Amino acid sequence: MNSVYIEITNVCNLHCSFCPCGTAAGNETAAINPSISANRTFMDSKLFDACIAGAQEIEATNVYFHVLGEPTLHPGFVHYIKKLEQTPLKLTLTTNGTTIERSGRQILASPAVRQVNFSTHAYAELPRETAERYLQNVLDFCQFALVERPDLYINLRLWNVGAKEASPWNSYMLKRIHETFGIEVTPGHFCSRHKSFNITSRLYLHEDTRFEWPGLDERTGKALQTRDESSSTNSTSSSTSSQTLCHPKDSIDRCDVEGSNSKIVVGTCRALDTHVAILHDGRVVACCLDHSGQITLGHISENSLSEILESPLAHNIRDGFAQHELRHPFCQNCTFCKRFSK
Repeated sequence: MNSVYIEITNVCNLHCSFCPCGTAAGNETAAINPSISANRTFMDSKLFDACIAGAQEIEATNVYFHVLGEPTLHPGFVHYIKKLEQTPLKLTLTTNGTTIERSGRQILASPAVRQVNFSTHAYAELPRETAERYLQNVLDFCQFALVERPDLYINLRLWNVGAKEASPWNSYMLKRIHETFGIEVTPGHFCSRHKSFNITSRLYLHEDTRFEWPGLDERTGKALQTRDESSSTNSTSSSTSSQTLCHPKDSIDRCDVEGSNSKIVVGTCRALDTHVAILHDGRVVACCLDHSGQITLGHISENSLSEILESPLAHNIRDGFAQHELRHPFCQNCTFCKRFSK
């Protein structure tokens, strides 16, 4: 296993329609699943130390500082980077870039930071003046990084291909990239196997389609929807509603240690193979998209990460992936894992 996602906070300063952090601002979703909107908090230092120890114990080489949330908002963000510098672990930082003007110097100064991903698609939903200011700060950071940290990988993410509001913003962003770096990037030939486009050195534009955050309504067992999904009638939403739905209360029975499952759903995933995630409160979950802990395997303050990964539930889910079986209801309602199913 290469990576551990450590959600150092589930707090975010944006309210994007495609993200549970944004959806949590709506009363309807909060009523359906209170775990999405409740207990917005920051991971404490003791818990973070346990996460880092666990990552080293399983010989991971890379950590992330998110599942949900904007990691640079954590009051101890710089302190946690310093802790990483005392280990062999490297950080891939995914950020919305809104704080990069104040946090950029510390990020560039740390040898522990291997890669920075900027979620610039989030700006498409902001007032234009605000979006342009944030983008300028990100591009300024990139220019500094090219000089001061030529070893640093940077991805400018546009994970909104096909979204209705994306085209004007994406066109503007490509224009600003051209003006800033003198490179004209034309990612019109985007496809599932060609998503990354080099701008210069280790700076890339990375395109992708939106994905639906998986989750189950605790009352009905149906997949949760973000704001833009609930108001949309596109084919992606339709395909979700046609999937086999299981109530989360059935998850232990349907996904027990014997591997018995009343209904087999074909599919696979890289969860518990390439990565595992730890939420802000210490719950260890199988998947980097399981922001509400619906596949909780254990708690990092109660057991070591290696012990948790050897639990019967973890083994059963992992064995299912190896056999192209989605055994847990959460996985059965996930559309992201279809990217790995061939």
